[in-house]
Amino acid sequence: MTQAKNANRTFILKAMVSMAAADGDLHETEMATIRTIYERITGERVSAEDINAAPHDSQPWDLTFAETLAVARNQLTRELKETILSSAYMVLLADGRVGARERKKLMDFVSALKISEVHRSIIFEDVERTLH
Repeated sequence: MTQAKNANRTFILKAMVSMAAADGDLHETEMATIRTIYERITGERVSAEDINAAPHDSQPWDLTFAETLAVARNQLTRELKETILSSAYMVLLADGRVGARERKKLMDFVSALKISEVHRSIIFEDVERTLH
């Protein structure tokens, strides 16, 4: 696997874990959701250990994940940005409850990636269609 693919998968995993942890600790149901979505998106399995390690993996200069996205956004493809947002949104919707902290974190990702309101709406509508 190439280094770029590894980095892409790391961004996707971190987005989902960050979203799941927005309302507190990761629960087993959230970890199961992350494993399912990650495998659907990447075609690869992810272990519970990798999920638990994701928030602690090194990020440059102790930045938040959203800040890391902002730093890296010019190197990320449009497709990867969409995948990061859609995977995070899938995790947010998985438990049927959307809290204010989760919504803010998602919007921090949108801002960090410089996704327009129209583009964001299209991404989120696609996710909602997929889930229903």
